[in-house]
Amino acid sequence: MAKKIFFPIVFILLLLLSFWLGKVTGQRGKNTESGSHTEASSVAAKSVPETASHEHPEGKADEHSEGKEPVKGFKLTTDERQNIGLKTVVADLRPIESVVRLAGIVKSHPDKEAQVSSRVSGKIVGLFAKTGDPVQKGQRLAEIQSAEIQKLQVDLLQAENRLVLHKAELDRVQRLVESKIAAQKELIAAQNQHQAGLNEIEGLEKQLVLLGLPESAVKKTRAEKTIANFSIFAPISGAVAERSVVLGEAVEPNKVIFKILDPSILFVEGNAFEEALPQLKIGQTVRIRLASYPQELFTGKIARFSPAISPEKRTLQLWAEVSNRGGKLRPNLAAEMDVVVGGGQEVLAVPSEAVITTEGESFVFVEDKGSFRRADLVLGARDDRFVEVKKGLLPGDRVVTDGKQQIYTKSLMARQGGAALGGHGH
Repeated sequence: MAKKIFFPIVFILLLLLSFWLGKVTGQRGKNTESGSHTEASSVAAKSVPETASHEHPEGKADEHSEGKEPVKGFKLTTDERQNIGLKTVVADLRPIESVVRLAGIVKSHPDKEAQVSSRVSGKIVGLFAKTGDPVQKGQRLAEIQSAEIQKLQVDLLQAENRLVLHKAELDRVQRLVESKIAAQKELIAAQNQHQAGLNEIEGLEKQLVLLGLPESAVKKTRAEKTIANFSIFAPISGAVAERSVVLGEAVEPNKVIFKILDPSILFVEGNAFEEALPQLKIGQTVRIRLASYPQELFTGKIARFSPAISPEKRTLQLWAEVSNRGGKLRPNLAAEMDVVVGGGQEVLAVPSEAVITTEGESFVFVEDKGSFRRADLVLGARDDRFVEVKKGLLPGDRVVTDGKQQIYTKSLMARQGGAALGGHGH
């Protein structure tokens, strides 16, 4: 009986054990298969190159390529704008002109200068202007004590005294003739003597005026019976460029005492090579730049040419007449001259000073709604002021001129995560 019960129980236990072992084995197989698939996927992922292309929305830069950040706009604070002296201009249609560039030098205008000297020998007893002083036409510059002038004044006073006597004699003889006491010939002789006295006075006055004594001073000498020193007056308005005398110095008529320049209009002298002669004409516009004032542009016109070519330099000398606004032009300053010899068609252009060129690339910084961005350019023709933009800008774009280098530095610092222009990087 016991054996009959034992065998069935063992059989059932074996069935249960077999079922459990089969379930465990199946689960391990699934795990193994899943691990194989995972490993294969990992290998496949590793086999894909890191530089494989992938799409981005239009206009968006690849933020993962070579670790570079996309170029973005950035802003400046009000203080930063003031500190860099920010200025912008609008990209617009402008003509690119044909110009001939010359080296030049500022000269005084020959019709706007005067050399002042004494017409008589004498001694300087008064000086009323020094080098650099502004003067007006007719202003007294110096006083000279001249023996020649004094002698003529003495002669004039003596002639005045003689004239009084001649007049008295004439009146006396005339009364005698009217009384039929004196003959008519005595009256004629008295009249001739009186007229001779008048002629002598007139001659002395003219001599004094020709020597430079003003008519007012001559009349004062006659009226007040005084001897005046000789004064020198400014013949033109301008500024004293030179004063070559001191008090007490003796001067002669051939000595230049003062040199006066009227700086309102000056010449800029240039030399053009003979190849450029067919392009140059009187009246052409000339733009002048000075190293002393790099931000200033002076404008004049060709006024005259030298009649001959320099045999040594093979150049033609020319002079441009320039209005000296602000008094910044001074004789002997070096200048750069650009003679406009022809116009051109209007093209999209920006001022040359707005363009930054580095490492073979040309670009500008554009301000758009208070933000600044870099715009790479393809450039074309240029003159002394503007450069044609073939690609990279649109009409109306506002580009930076003054302060562009500081903005360029800020853009470089921003890409590297550093601070610039007093700002801070993120």
